Amino acid sequence: MGLPELKQKIQMQIENADERLLRIVSSVFDNYLNEIVSYDVKGNSLTISEYHNKVEEGLEDIKYNRVVSQENLIEEMKTWKNE
Repeated sequence: MGLPELKQKIQMQIENADERLLRIVSSVFDNYLNEIVSYDVKGNSLTISEYHNKVEEGLEDIKYNRVVSQENLIEEMKTWKNE
């Protein structure tokens, strides 16, 4: 069963679910979205939704050329020793 079929199956099951099952499913989603999946460069934990937001921010930075080339970074790093 592929992803589209699985999503459709779950949607059908949710439409027919009672309140108890919906609360269980909601709890599973809440726990999934709040699970720590990564850490940022400062060591702060990231949930899956925070992680996805960081990825989107990075893609936006690339899209709008808010990046530093490797060569420029190396040159900048040479000045760090003197600070």
